[in-house]
Amino acid sequence: MKLKLSINNSISALFSVAILVLTYYSLAFYALAVLLLIIILYLGKEKFIIPLIIIVFLVLVSDFTESYRNYINGFLILLLCYFFAKNYKNSSNIFGLIPKEIIYFIMITFFSMLISSVFSKDISYTLLITSRQMLFFVLVYIFFFFLHEKNLMIHYINSLLIVGLILGIVILFEVSTKGIIAFSIQNNAFNQFGGLYSNPNALGLLLTVIIPLLLGKIFFNQKEKVIFQRLYYTLLAFFFIILFLTNSRASIGAVIISITYITWKIKPKVLKYIAVIFVVLVLIVVSLPVMSNYLSIYFRVERIFENTRTYIWDMSFEIIQNNLWVGVGPELFGSHIFKHLPVMLGSFEAHQIWWAKSGTSHNFFLFKFAETGLLGFFSSIWLFVLFFKTAFTIERITRKIDSNYFKLTVCISSIGAGLLGRSFLESTGLISNGWITRDLPFWIAFIILIQIYTKFSINEINLLK
Repeated sequence: MKLKLSINNSISALFSVAILVLTYYSLAFYALAVLLLIIILYLGKEKFIIPLIIIVFLVLVSDFTESYRNYINGFLILLLCYFFAKNYKNSSNIFGLIPKEIIYFIMITFFSMLISSVFSKDISYTLLITSRQMLFFVLVYIFFFFLHEKNLMIHYINSLLIVGLILGIVILFEVSTKGIIAFSIQNNAFNQFGGLYSNPNALGLLLTVIIPLLLGKIFFNQKEKVIFQRLYYTLLAFFFIILFLTNSRASIGAVIISITYITWKIKPKVLKYIAVIFVVLVLIVVSLPVMSNYLSIYFRVERIFENTRTYIWDMSFEIIQNNLWVGVGPELFGSHIFKHLPVMLGSFEAHQIWWAKSGTSHNFFLFKFAETGLLGFFSSIWLFVLFFKTAFTIERITRKIDSNYFKLTVCISSIGAGLLGRSFLESTGLISNGWITRDLPFWIAFIILIQIYTKFSINEINLLK
């Protein structure tokens, strides 16, 4: 058993390196397809293939491979469906394990998008986007199916860590080979790096999920050999360096919230010492003009309250006022922004607004409200209510039963806390109209949370109430 696990881990590592190398060559995708087929034919192990699909979804289906994206997505979806059909007949009733509130949430999300699509100005396109979102939920269900049937919790976490490692190495490779200076004199700001993701905020979003999961893995596997523990801490430091290079303020803030949440839940006494250290550091920075200036430039302090987001938020409120009940339709926010443009057409600000519109409202709640109306706004709030209701229930149960699972649950709960804070500044990463590379990491964490919930029987839950 240990030999097979070692072989699988070795193959996973080699394949991850192959992905990293192949992304820089035009024939990468043909080679990748052949390699996947070889793996399927000779191994055929779902414990290896399913986590591998997650890696490919998040690495190769990126902004770097936009022209190939649909082909890769189609291949991976068919592959998932094949393995799902192969295993479904001999499986237990997995669908019955999903909390009913989550099923109701998905139904509300569907109906909010469907109603908004029917009343939109581009019905065919918005219905297509609605179908894409529902397909995404189907994929999440398939991942949950294998998570439960094949006990892939650690495999899923490892797959996300491998994704972070690959994307991080690409950024370091980019910085070292292109000689990009961290500071831009022209923009009077630190450069942002996104690697395979053209948007640094997208990589920052991934790290807001990966860093708490890595902390959870460290807590969960405390009895592992010292060498592995050191490896985890080294990887953690590496992820913080990459987060720094993304210079994504929303993501950095989300990670700070997550770490604060974890400390509060697991080591509450330490939190006051951290607060004292933080205050001391702030006083030191304020007393040193050079350091204060560098931090001000890094966090772009002068643009916190006067930036593109404020214009987009103003436009979002106007769109909501004019389309209160059903919104403008899924993914039609961008087509309505120039009707409410608060700056002169053709100006630098107008160009920035157009460039930044891919983030829609730059606020998750405004995004859902503007595109899918009141029902969509309700679903955006309900998502966090469901997440924290599930998380707090599991925290209460596992605290008394299993300390390792309690710490892992806290770390996953912290992802929701961080993304809640981030959702006021960014709209992607939760329900982004079926955008796999943005939303999948959060939903992988969510289904792991649900799996932990199902691990403890209803009888145990009732006894603890």
